Amino acid sequence: MPLTGMSREARVERRVLERRLALILQYSRRLPLNYLGYILVAVIVHRQGVQVWPWVWLVLTGAVMVYRWRLSLAVERIEPEMQLHYLPKLLRGFDFNGVSTAAIVPFVFHAPGNFAPLAVAAVLMAGCTIGAASVAGSQRAFVGFCTITFCFLAAGWAWRGGAVGYMFAAGIVLVYLMLLATVHDQGQMLHKLMSVVDDNAVLSEVVRQERDRATTASEAKTRFFAAASHDLRQPLHALSINATTLDILARRSHDPLLKEVSRGIGSALRQSSGLLDGLLDISRLDAHTIEARFAPHEIAAVLRASRDEYAALAAQQGLFLKVVAPDTPLWGLTDADQLIRIVGNLVNNAIKFTTRGGVTLWADEGMDGRVLVRVSDTGPGIPEQERERVFEEFYQIGNPSRDRSHGLGLGLAIVRRTAELLKIEIELESEPGRGTTFTLHIPAAVPLDERPPEDAHAPEHTADGRRISVLLVDDEAEVLSALSAYLQELGWSVRGVATGDQAELALAEGFVPDVMAVDYRLRDETGLQVIERIRRHRPALPSVIVTGETAPTRFREFSTVAARVLHKPLDGERLARTLQEVVPAVGPKDAQAVAPK
Repeated sequence: MPLTGMSREARVERRVLERRLALILQYSRRLPLNYLGYILVAVIVHRQGVQVWPWVWLVLTGAVMVYRWRLSLAVERIEPEMQLHYLPKLLRGFDFNGVSTAAIVPFVFHAPGNFAPLAVAAVLMAGCTIGAASVAGSQRAFVGFCTITFCFLAAGWAWRGGAVGYMFAAGIVLVYLMLLATVHDQGQMLHKLMSVVDDNAVLSEVVRQERDRATTASEAKTRFFAAASHDLRQPLHALSINATTLDILARRSHDPLLKEVSRGIGSALRQSSGLLDGLLDISRLDAHTIEARFAPHEIAAVLRASRDEYAALAAQQGLFLKVVAPDTPLWGLTDADQLIRIVGNLVNNAIKFTTRGGVTLWADEGMDGRVLVRVSDTGPGIPEQERERVFEEFYQIGNPSRDRSHGLGLGLAIVRRTAELLKIEIELESEPGRGTTFTLHIPAAVPLDERPPEDAHAPEHTADGRRISVLLVDDEAEVLSALSAYLQELGWSVRGVATGDQAELALAEGFVPDVMAVDYRLRDETGLQVIERIRRHRPALPSVIVTGETAPTRFREFSTVAARVLHKPLDGERLARTLQEVVPAVGPKDAQAVAPK
């Protein structure tokens, strides 16, 4: 019977019975060994002149032993929830054992001398003492098992009379009472122990429920991030492509108003994309789909890369951004891309909240041999009581109005989780009004001599301006039109279709693409299915998936099929650069394209 729905007293009592049952079953396995003591008693009584009864008694006690032993084995084989129903029958086994054991005692005291009474009393009282431990605090079982035997022994010595007889009779009664008190204490201790066990079980269940509730809430949050991010990215995606096209037209135009509008739209879109990318990063880190690729890297080069990325933003705010590093290269064992993300988030966060002065990136060797990276600013500082909370999601100091230019409050949450991924220790030091310093402790690495440190993070491909042919698959007419218009403005050959059937038809009509860009979520099929269909005709055709999906389960699936995965919204320049990066070196069109069947 389950314990749920029962009162605490009922649960504790049931646990006591279950524990008692377990102890009795454990003791019952040793019953055949206990029978050796009964054989010894029979031999002693027989040698005192009793001829038949000792062997009859031995058979009788043996039958009781076999009954109890087989009953315990049968109980162990049945379902655990049914075993407790057999506890009364197991307890009655102690009664049968007590009656059969006591049957030999009267014959002992008819023998001359004290040897037989003393020897038998010693063996039987030892057996009863062992039995007192086996009843697991059940006074009812102890009384049934030992009372008759102790009474017969005490009466036998009293019947013999004399000082010795009365002394032994009193001693036997005293031992019985002490054993009975011990059994009572065992029962009390067992009840207290099971009370603690029940309290721990209740506490454990509460903790489990809270853990499950927290896990459910976290999963719901992740699903919300994915759904909200996807739904927000869809309209922004088309707008970003159109904004990039507008930027091209604005640069060609001499109209200052058009240029100003283009810059304003681009700035707003970059801000929106940054907010959504923060949600995407949290989802990926929560899903553990980001794998660190550890290798030796020159840490100062990483800091210079971060400085170059944020130099314009710092200058726009009127702040300095500099790198201080020793002339001797400092090599750390890390993932350069993820380390740049950590440093970039710290720098970006410092620039947002610093109004004068600037940000300094320091690199040095620590006392313990690790490489130290410090990101220091001259901002307002962080109060001591807030220093742990700043690493929480969506928490920001001094932004009660939720100014979007300050982000969503995910930067430091991403920093902490990425640092854990890279096994980097983070220290935070801050003094209100004097600025903040984040210190990263990075494991040292053996120097890498294959290439100069300055080139360690150079991209493998760069946009070279070459014109390529692109097969676009997207069932959103507005997005497809915007993408096609932008790429055609670059002078590329573009074929835009809405379905996999239309994509195969384009190949059949002679269009030979260098790369295909496929939206993942189509009306009647997925982008993965379209890629599979196209590769039946052009197996080596590289593909890029464009998606608003941020569900963690999708990340690995995409990476096994596509050369790159781009998340919406993205501007046309990023799309074009990515398409160029995945296309092989310039050469003739693939002449081995398989004709459609």
